[in-house]
Amino acid sequence: MIKFQKKSYIIFAVLSVLLTMVSLWAAKENATSYALVPLLSWLILIALLIAFSQAKEEWFSEHFKWEELRTAILVVLVINLMSSALLLIASEASHIDNTLDGINLFRLSLLAGAPVGVMFWIKLSKIFDKKSIVMLKMFLISFALITATAASQLNRKSAGSEELPMVIDVLRKEQGGVGVASYLMQVEPPLFIFFQNHNDEEERLVAPEAVWNVTFNNATMNLSIKEGYLGYHYVLRFGGRVLEQ
Repeated sequence: MIKFQKKSYIIFAVLSVLLTMVSLWAAKENATSYALVPLLSWLILIALLIAFSQAKEEWFSEHFKWEELRTAILVVLVINLMSSALLLIASEASHIDNTLDGINLFRLSLLAGAPVGVMFWIKLSKIFDKKSIVMLKMFLISFALITATAASQLNRKSAGSEELPMVIDVLRKEQGGVGVASYLMQVEPPLFIFFQNHNDEEERLVAPEAVWNVTFNNATMNLSIKEGYLGYHYVLRFGGRVLEQ
């Protein structure tokens, strides 16, 4: 029997719980066929982790090597993490746009999540005795995107109920292209309106189609906002039209 230290099993347990939560979260936020990718890869990964922890020397021959099992686990793991992270950030993209100074929240949360992903990979690389700069980057990116999604949702969903009025001058409006977010969510490209924020910087919001259609350059628009849990204001209404939360 291949021996593992007790902390290896603890890391396996933590990893299994984490991936279960993230996979189900991604499936909940993205109700398209793409949600099957993290769910199926999660099931395969759990099976491979069980096989890995219970592996016996007689399992391996010249046709099936220990290295192949390790590689299979890591490949499926990366597929699960990256697919979950992409689905989550795609579902949250428009909400990040509708958070005032949301790009700053996005950057800070990316910086907070990236080191966690690096540390997690370092722990796993020791267990699997595997060093890979590609895996390191995948863990870094995945954890950064998952953290950014969590921070945005925490900010807008855990905020108080008080609404504040805000008036902006529309600089221009544009229709976005078919990017990764709209492709993964299987929705129409976003409809942007641009305005100048309190720092005299150009910022964009994703407007409802009915509002965007009747908006023109230099128009005045009334918004309703609320302060989020993390201190970033989030747009609730465009001219009285409530946004989906």
